[in-house]
Amino acid sequence: MRKPQRLMRLALLCSILLAGTGCAPVAPGAGGAESSSSLALLTAALPETLNPLAGFDSNGTGKINESLFTLEGSPDALPGIVPLLAAAEPTVSKDARTWTIRLRTDAGFSDGTALDAEDVVASYRAVMDPASASPIMGTLSNVAAVRALDRHTVRFTLREPQVSFKTALLIGIAASEAIVPGVRVEDSPLNRAPVGTGPYLVESFGPSRLVLAANPDFRGGEVAPRRVTYEAAPDDNARAQRMLAGEFDGTVLPPRLAQTFSGKPGFELVRATSADWRGLSLPARNPLTRDPRVRLAMNLAVDRQAMIDGVLAGSGRPAHTFVSAEYEDAFNPAAVFAHDPQRAARLLDEAGWVAGGDSMRSKDGIPAAFTLMYNPGDQLRRDLSLAFSAQMKQFGIDVAVEAATFDQAEPRMGTDAIMLGGGDTPYDVDTQLYKLLHSSYPAAGAYYDNPSRYSDPAMDRALETGRTTLDPAKRAASYREVARLYVEEPSMVLLAFIDHSYVQRSAVSARWQGTGTLLEPHDHGTAWGPWVKIGQWVPRQ
Repeated sequence: MRKPQRLMRLALLCSILLAGTGCAPVAPGAGGAESSSSLALLTAALPETLNPLAGFDSNGTGKINESLFTLEGSPDALPGIVPLLAAAEPTVSKDARTWTIRLRTDAGFSDGTALDAEDVVASYRAVMDPASASPIMGTLSNVAAVRALDRHTVRFTLREPQVSFKTALLIGIAASEAIVPGVRVEDSPLNRAPVGTGPYLVESFGPSRLVLAANPDFRGGEVAPRRVTYEAAPDDNARAQRMLAGEFDGTVLPPRLAQTFSGKPGFELVRATSADWRGLSLPARNPLTRDPRVRLAMNLAVDRQAMIDGVLAGSGRPAHTFVSAEYEDAFNPAAVFAHDPQRAARLLDEAGWVAGGDSMRSKDGIPAAFTLMYNPGDQLRRDLSLAFSAQMKQFGIDVAVEAATFDQAEPRMGTDAIMLGGGDTPYDVDTQLYKLLHSSYPAAGAYYDNPSRYSDPAMDRALETGRTTLDPAKRAASYREVARLYVEEPSMVLLAFIDHSYVQRSAVSARWQGTGTLLEPHDHGTAWGPWVKIGQWVPRQ
């Protein structure tokens, strides 16, 4: 039996606040006890939905809807995936196909009901239901069944062994009473009014502002930062100016703009290491970029460090494959593309792409050219695209840079390149690689999965071994083999792993004992950075 639901206090609370203050953020340093327990953050964009079943906060760090497991670790190492709503580590069968999870018994939802196995089963089944059209349904494609063994025990049965399945246990859990089977996630009331077990409730959510208030019934007591305001300002320069004006406590900025705050009195610059890469697809139907020798030549020609020093103001690391050193034994330090302009030019010549009188290359009358698209709202992707274009021109390759939304870019992916970012759930090497290099994609996923239509049976075998083997040494070796195969015949031109840059007022650190940063995924912003676990902050004495 579930606990009876109680009436929500939230609507009344917000109506009072709206009448009294308009739910406006309190300016940092303003007088009164309330300001000392509040934080106002300026973000590039607000989420379109707060529904965990639609993918909101699906990396184990949810402040409203918590997950079975969460992330724990140091800023520059792969974090551990540790129990949160789970009471302990999963019990995994010898073939890694059955995962049994015991739930903690002290967690309750904001609607007054207690967490139990029904909630976990309902949440995962909703994501898996095609009728729900959840954008994260592919994350659970290997789940054959999920069922409750008793009130506090859940069992997942997988179609095939998957050692990385723990990453799928980072999805937020909603109350089963709030989930209507078969309803599309975009039509769910959870989009605006989520029901979770986390330390925060939604006080208000509008087009440009999200306000979270401390959950008074949170297990362990009400958290110390009692109100967190996120206000949207898409323009990077506008966010920087508003930080300088003293309106907000923190924001996220592109690396070069964030660097202008370095050493500025009253501010601190926080950089977070990430597994978030930037690179460009090489379209499979373009006569230039479909040539394996050209793909290799461009990887040898590009000067990654120059881009990091210039475009990223030093806030990043060269990316040669999709696996960085944080993956330890799965990382292959030999799998790199040396910056070798001479060899790059020789490969282009050998492939028949020869320079004419204007130094630009062509083959059989076809110019060595392609268009590189970038999201028009992303200054960093634009700058990386322009830098890449300038470098390729030195090798006789004409790369035209064009702003295009993702909807505009999708039908052109076969002939035109796009500047992409990745590392959505990078907390196991399998989730960092499989969709990008296995031949079953993009058919099994989205158009940006394996965007260059890469297909190699040896690569598929190595990826499948890494996904299914239970031998840690064999698993790591398979991923080192993936990297070796990739640098022999690359599918893309990877440029850098980005260090995410945040600016925070010094007064915040003076007032609060924070929790530091974690290794971050592609999806970041003010829900991450130094504020990723704000519910664990405590006032300094």
